[in-house]
Amino acid sequence: MRSIVVPTLIASTTFAAPVAQQWGDAPRADAIAAASLSGWYASADTTTDTIEFRDVRETLLHTITRAELNALAPWMTLDTSPDGPRALAWTSSGRSLFIILTDDEPSTDGLGSDTILRYDTTSEQLSLFARANLDDLSGQAPAALHHKGELWVSTIDGNIRIYNAFRNSITGVLSRTMSIPSAEPAVGIALAPRINTVTVATESTLYAIDLDNATPTFDTIGALSNARGIAYSEHYGNVWHEGAFIAQGAGDGDNARVRFVPWFQVTGLFAYAPSDYLVSSSDLTGIAISADGSMLLASDDSIESVRDTDDPDLDYEDWLRDEFDQAVTFAQGLIAADGRPSGWVTDADVIAGNTRFHPPSPDGAAWVIMLHLVKDSIDGSSDSAPIVRDILDRYAGLKPDGIVPRVTADGIMHHWYDPFTGNAAPGWSDEYATLSTMLIVTAADRARRFYFDDPQIVLAADTIINRVENWDSYIQPWTNNIYFRAIQSGGPDLGSGSGAFNEAVLFIEQAAMYGNSSSALDYWLDRSALPSASYINNFPVTTNWPGGHLPAFVSHYPWIGSSAMRDDPDWETHMRNLLASHGGWTDDNTPDFSTVFSAGTTKPEWGGYHADSLSDHPGNVTTFPSLMAFGALGDTAPTVGAYNAYRRGARATFATGASILYRRSAIDPGYTPPDAGLPDVVIGAIGLAELIEPGSVTNVLAVDYRPECPADYGAPLGELDFFDLSAFLSAYHNRDSRADIARPFGEFDFFDLSLFLNRFIQGCP
Repeated sequence: MRSIVVPTLIASTTFAAPVAQQWGDAPRADAIAAASLSGWYASADTTTDTIEFRDVRETLLHTITRAELNALAPWMTLDTSPDGPRALAWTSSGRSLFIILTDDEPSTDGLGSDTILRYDTTSEQLSLFARANLDDLSGQAPAALHHKGELWVSTIDGNIRIYNAFRNSITGVLSRTMSIPSAEPAVGIALAPRINTVTVATESTLYAIDLDNATPTFDTIGALSNARGIAYSEHYGNVWHEGAFIAQGAGDGDNARVRFVPWFQVTGLFAYAPSDYLVSSSDLTGIAISADGSMLLASDDSIESVRDTDDPDLDYEDWLRDEFDQAVTFAQGLIAADGRPSGWVTDADVIAGNTRFHPPSPDGAAWVIMLHLVKDSIDGSSDSAPIVRDILDRYAGLKPDGIVPRVTADGIMHHWYDPFTGNAAPGWSDEYATLSTMLIVTAADRARRFYFDDPQIVLAADTIINRVENWDSYIQPWTNNIYFRAIQSGGPDLGSGSGAFNEAVLFIEQAAMYGNSSSALDYWLDRSALPSASYINNFPVTTNWPGGHLPAFVSHYPWIGSSAMRDDPDWETHMRNLLASHGGWTDDNTPDFSTVFSAGTTKPEWGGYHADSLSDHPGNVTTFPSLMAFGALGDTAPTVGAYNAYRRGARATFATGASILYRRSAIDPGYTPPDAGLPDVVIGAIGLAELIEPGSVTNVLAVDYRPECPADYGAPLGELDFFDLSAFLSAYHNRDSRADIARPFGEFDFFDLSLFLNRFIQGCP
């Protein structure tokens, strides 16, 4: 076998103690599987012929029943016997689960009596992938592995059948077959990613297949006894736990156990000398190691989750809050940074030891404000109000130092500012940017809603919002295109037009509220009228040119900040298809980390700062904040992929002192981008907030725009009369989000009613 350098971290193979607890509520399992780069988990039981799907919190998400299995394999006699779902294999992203369904009866049509089924977690569809004669139930269960667009499945005659199983493979096509030297059937197949090796266990022998060889072959590693399954991990427990874990069944009066083979024995670098890791009183039937670092053991009477006391990492729930708090540290460190006047927000931070060079921006300020709103929502406090007030005062031009951000006659802000003059930053683009303005208006509106009882925040927010005028002129009426730039004297730069779809839907929504652009908003939100692209067949995503994909952040911005988009089921489908599309790329390419393509800093030869997408991604760089931002869907699975990256040391430390997940390349894993922008970082933390405290996004950021006076609800606007009272009471009675004007948001109670009546009686300012 090939020579491998021993890492300096390998200091000992001595273990601390494994700690086991019941996982889920299934009474038993014949097979267990976990996605390697995502938070998807599945177990199979042949006595009931069911497959259960759970998340990292052990919540039951879905169950496939015997009836569903029989519908696709009607010749099978599925019952309480050992026939049924006997092996499972996830794709690394958790987009698909392959189910090996076996029966001892021959088929009635002369084709293979066993089946491989495929379950799609996005569409929740179960389909027939392939048929073959795989198992006769005379021995232990077969084994399966998905790797790099291929499905490996063991057979009773000692072969491994390898099928094409790429993102658009609906039917499995057999590409080749490998024969195990001993002709024994494999009971476990597992990938060792760092050493690019597939480990194969039969009942009596451990093999390794070096994938770096032009013609991979089976290398015998050593003897086993009563093997039932195999898992391989680089991050279970501590660094010296990297290696193969083999589930061994009870036999000859001996207890079942898990045996450990360190990676340097798997490669042949050291002599084969496996050790016992744990002993089980239950007869083990399967083993898996998940992306969250737990070992799952299936047995004839339970499923257990095992962790090692030597594990130095935060658990998933603690990591959620720590990653969020690290982003807060990142954001707060950029307020009035490097001697700049109070309230200015530097747009980006640099890796620790480097010198910051970015100027302040409205974009960075907006995301810092929105981050602190969800922080206070999670904490049930108003502790961040002084920070939000400070920033809003600066960008509203209300600071006593007289430094006022320069805006156009229509109130459109520069993208980059000189913090000492309020003019455009020297050496940077001097454009007036509608998208920068859109973000600070979004943040201002959400802040005055959240801190409704802070007069200065309300004043500064109103100043920012009300100085923007002539909204409709920035939307071309006959195309509904938006202009990205404005001219100082007012109106758009006519050479800066761009069509739907992009993150400017936030501006369109504002123009519909504060101008007369409701028809444009209707157009931008109608997916059927917009261009699309399909990286996976039948999973189209909306874009702005046919067949071309956009960076993920383009969709995350409005999903986080637009109620019009977030309330539309068709746009939720778009978001889930977008996640599935990146899952398809991950499954076909098997990178080190779950991959989502979005904008961020890269090597100069990769384009410097580059807006990566499925259409264009030099360096194959995953953007972890955009992966975490999918948490705003309310699903834990993608964020477990980010947690997996944390467990494997992918964080970077910045000058603010924050240690966060940012970007990593599958082509150059050692590359760390030298700087990270606030807009690119904060969307990830906001995605995590929705999982820390459900409703943080829905109730705080993706809300309706409020009129200047919360009591001014009915037409005509600008007057307080019976129509306002009637409109509010109707909304309140119907639990309409427009009536949810006072904290705690998400509830309709005395505080909402009291605030409305108070403002109604006092009148609008």
